[in-house]
Amino acid sequence: MRSLKVSMNLKEVEEIKELLKRFIMKNPNFWKDHYVIEKDPAEIRRNIKSAVFNSGGEEFELIYFEKGNKAPNILISQGSGGHSFVFAELGYLMHLRGYNVFIMPKHGGCTINDLVERHAEATKYVSHNFNDRIGVFSEGLGGFVTFYLALANGHFRSAVYQSSPAILTEKKFQEAIIKGRRKLTLPVMKFLFKISPETQISISSYLNWKALIDTNEANREIELCLVQEGYLKDPDFDKSYPLSAIMSLLQTPPPRPLSELNIPTMFMVATRGFGGKAYVDYLRELYSRLPSIRKTMIEVNGSVYWMLSHPREAANIICEWFDETL
Repeated sequence: MRSLKVSMNLKEVEEIKELLKRFIMKNPNFWKDHYVIEKDPAEIRRNIKSAVFNSGGEEFELIYFEKGNKAPNILISQGSGGHSFVFAELGYLMHLRGYNVFIMPKHGGCTINDLVERHAEATKYVSHNFNDRIGVFSEGLGGFVTFYLALANGHFRSAVYQSSPAILTEKKFQEAIIKGRRKLTLPVMKFLFKISPETQISISSYLNWKALIDTNEANREIELCLVQEGYLKDPDFDKSYPLSAIMSLLQTPPPRPLSELNIPTMFMVATRGFGGKAYVDYLRELYSRLPSIRKTMIEVNGSVYWMLSHPREAANIICEWFDETL
């Protein structure tokens, strides 16, 4: 038998190893078992489609639910660590309200500016292949990115933010979120960033998933399952980000002044959300400074996971806003 010798460079070997790792680790049914609480997972799966868009020389998967070329569109952008399928049920419930719904790929440890570009390319894809009636629902890191894209006059018509947004360089914002373990680790991160900006830092070192679970007994049981059996055991979650991505949260100024925001805006403020009362107070104060645009703020009695533990209620609130503003 003749042997075939294959010559590969180190980069190609590493790429193959990464693909194999993803193939071995990824459980295609994990999201069905851990992030769907109201609808039939098989029904959701049957309706999922997939597209590819380009940003920064890379290709990214955009999963979506299609209603039709003339239907309005919603783009969902998730928070730190999470991937598209975490929002499959929420997205499907929005789809049932008459929308094409697209869900961003996970952020993958990129800087805010890189993510703004990626989100801009995703909205361009939707506009070119469907229509320009686009609303964005975002939370956490996705909300920070979307807000900056809105300030850059991004190609969408309306926005809903949960557990976000922020002007990242504002002292008020940083004082609201940098406390506890974040305050203790920040000096070390700043030092490492100067000498090795691509050092990988565990997301859990500054974002305690369990501590964000709702303390309200009515919601706690569902969210314990979502987080302990879902997030923390999900093989497709990002576990770490490079320091360059993390520090961009504190160092990246907005592309334009807040006074130039011209997109209809809803704040969904989780009263027991990320950053606790200090961040809730920051969001209220930031909302009061929004310019004279169509805007509203609602406070939901829950945690950062509220949109996943109450997907039908969340979908109704979000879609009612987009019904009026798209």
